[in-house]
Amino acid sequence: MSYDKPMNIRRESRTLVGRFRGGKLAPMIAVGVRGNEGGMLSQTVTFENDPVPGRMISAMYGEVICVFVPVQAIDAIKDPSAAYAGLTDVIREKLLTGNPLFGLETEGEISKRCGVNPRSVGGVKKVNEMVRLAHNAAVNNLRLRKYNKAVQLLHSNTAITPALISSTVLERLNGVLDPDDRVNGSVQLDIPNMQLPVPITKLGGTVAATTTGVGYSASAAGVTAVGVGANTTTFNFGTGQTQLFATLNGASAGNVSLVDFYNAEKMDKLTRTMAQMVTDNPEYGEEMVLRWAHGLSVETGATPFVIYEGRQQFGRNIVGAMDTAGVNAETIRSDMALTMTYSVPIPRTELGGIIVTFGSLKPDETLASQPHPILSDVWGVDNFVAAELALDPVAVTYRELDSDCLSTQESTISMYTGYNALKALYVHYGLNRHLDKTTVANKTAIWQLEVPMSVTPSSVLYPETLSHYPFADQNAEVCTYVISSQAVLPTPMIMGPTLVEALAIIDSATLFT
Repeated sequence: MSYDKPMNIRRESRTLVGRFRGGKLAPMIAVGVRGNEGGMLSQTVTFENDPVPGRMISAMYGEVICVFVPVQAIDAIKDPSAAYAGLTDVIREKLLTGNPLFGLETEGEISKRCGVNPRSVGGVKKVNEMVRLAHNAAVNNLRLRKYNKAVQLLHSNTAITPALISSTVLERLNGVLDPDDRVNGSVQLDIPNMQLPVPITKLGGTVAATTTGVGYSASAAGVTAVGVGANTTTFNFGTGQTQLFATLNGASAGNVSLVDFYNAEKMDKLTRTMAQMVTDNPEYGEEMVLRWAHGLSVETGATPFVIYEGRQQFGRNIVGAMDTAGVNAETIRSDMALTMTYSVPIPRTELGGIIVTFGSLKPDETLASQPHPILSDVWGVDNFVAAELALDPVAVTYRELDSDCLSTQESTISMYTGYNALKALYVHYGLNRHLDKTTVANKTAIWQLEVPMSVTPSSVLYPETLSHYPFADQNAEVCTYVISSQAVLPTPMIMGPTLVEALAIIDSATLFT
């Protein structure tokens, strides 16, 4: 007999109704999974928005994401400064002491939204602190997936958080903030004692040398004297000759060989491999790269992971006024709803964890004023041969991303992309520039979020107070959801026998004697 093998079936079925505002990452339900349990999770989520007065022409989106948060990740965020926090073997030792790994706390917003009914302890409603900690660990993991330097929640957080921008400007345009110069065959030129000739432009006139500036005297034959201050060196060379060199750092002789270019190509492949490791595991990716380089492994048990992610556009239903007596025939409203159904396997782990399901209502995310990459630029001939050799990163300025940027920001670099990346895909949705965007009719027809022009640790999040102007009640939680969850979990848990009510006839009639 082995107590880590399933012996019984545990089932959990819950249906919850709740509401949240747009632009929030709202937890809708939490499902606890004990150690060595695994199985299937089936959930159906229905979103229904409050009616929008008038005709809504921009799209709205509903998102659902399920995150499995292992016990190790919950332990790691509970006390991140503790030695060996989140380490599986250390948690095993803690459990063997017989003391609870996670205690009870007073219920809060997170546990209420997750549908965790508390138990009363001395009149105080208590829930396990794992629910709140699992929520915070899941949010941190989702933020790191979006940007590996995103701002993180503290373990003490007790409130729901802003949603994540679905597609940042880097994701939309396939850009990076700081391109790695080891990609695309960079060759180091710090070759010892190597000299490169410096061309001298034919100059006219004379510039006097100062204590800090370089002076020269020139004639038709070329530069005849160069110096700084009183330290003037005379060079005797004419046009077409040069006696000035740039010396690369180093002491011994050397040169650039074909091996250097082969090494640069290999460095490119290794750099891309390491970058993919960080992308796949944003929380511990850099540590994984370090250990991978030395042939060591990283325990991944403390990493939350996504088991389902879905995004759908709300269906739109234009409804006219039902009682038309005395009502303008053009009086209409927009009703929006959607339904998502999915079934996913629940992974079996030694220590178990908590599955947190998040929901979000999002407006149309857009680069509202991105200049057209072709029709706002000059029209000329393409040099395809030169384009074949254009491997260097191309700086993208605010001028190329925002038609309405300030004149002082026009030359500010937002990111770097590959050659012609802005022309590869151009998407724009919204009112044309001829319409007045300040009128009530136009403001209620469009609900959009302008994506930030660059990426910072906090810009991957929605604003704390997202405008809900199109809705009749702009301060309300405008999205109603219904989530039905069924979990079927083969478990090693021992189930006691089925009891029966006491039968008085057995004793009174002495049937067993």
